[in-house]
Amino acid sequence: MYGADTTMRDRTFDRLKRSIANEHADGHGVFLYYTFPFFQNVTGVNLQEYYHKPEVMFQVQQEVYGMLDNCGSFAPDPGAVAECSALGGQVRFDAHDFISVKEAKIDTLEDILKIKPGDPWGDNYMRVALETLQYMVEHAPKEIKVNPPVVIGPFTIAAQLRGISQMCMDIIEEPEMAEALLDVCTETAINYMKAAEKVMGGHLHHILMGDDISSFLSKNQYREWVMPTYERFFKEFPNTQRWLHNDANAGHLLAEIKDGGWDAWQYAPSIEPLDALEGTEGKVSLMGGINPVKMQSMTPEETYATCTQLLEKFGGNNKLVLSPGGSVNQIPIANLRQIFKAADDYKI
Repeated sequence: MYGADTTMRDRTFDRLKRSIANEHADGHGVFLYYTFPFFQNVTGVNLQEYYHKPEVMFQVQQEVYGMLDNCGSFAPDPGAVAECSALGGQVRFDAHDFISVKEAKIDTLEDILKIKPGDPWGDNYMRVALETLQYMVEHAPKEIKVNPPVVIGPFTIAAQLRGISQMCMDIIEEPEMAEALLDVCTETAINYMKAAEKVMGGHLHHILMGDDISSFLSKNQYREWVMPTYERFFKEFPNTQRWLHNDANAGHLLAEIKDGGWDAWQYAPSIEPLDALEGTEGKVSLMGGINPVKMQSMTPEETYATCTQLLEKFGGNNKLVLSPGGSVNQIPIANLRQIFKAADDYKI
């Protein structure tokens, strides 16, 4: 199917594209979710420089992708803080310089109504990410594409700002507060991706939305409170593929994810691939199946064998995409290479 001159990247990305397009492929795609702990683990980069200097983030990602046959894409990587940092959340760093956001001081509906939608070019981490995106677009070599930053789902933004338990209680006890907070979070996420779209020349091939915390809700709550935020958000990007990262325990939401218009979903290793396939009725490309924690301590040979055994379970259905169910973090480079090799060797 592929000529002798194709690269591992060419073949891997083409199979992923065909999975999403419901087209036949000779094998399975692979999807890896790279984030700052992984890049630091591989290169030892100073994370303060990585977050705040576009040239450092670019150089680190380029170095690491070179170790992986360029099987990755440049993308701004500020952690899950960009939207919250524009809405009153205080960015903080732990002893390892891992980045997170502290809850905002929100006690009443009036507090929420005072919050203005975040300005993507304001004094916040959306601007940091967008400036990095600009640098990447200007400097990326032709063999590696550039993706927009991951956008955080409105419910997860709201839960970070309000506190997870409090936000979950609000939808029952203070629905006006929950609705108002989701409204401003959704508008902020839209503003962020509109700015990214402009930086990238007016079109986004896909948007990856991270929304783990929404899995805390029941099926009915998810349909009432979460799915409308997705529809409002993606209405602004009608020609853009919808990719979901939710590697929390979302096994009870398979029907909801099926009905959410998602083209692809990275799911948790606690969900069996064939259960996810049955629950989503083959309508979503499912990126997962591998436990990223277990793979940290495997040998390359064990990794290859594990991936091959998993591919055999897929039964030739290329809607199932080989992927760790979460970010790759501490998985060794040698093991990641075996994930790509196993998928490339296994033909369907």
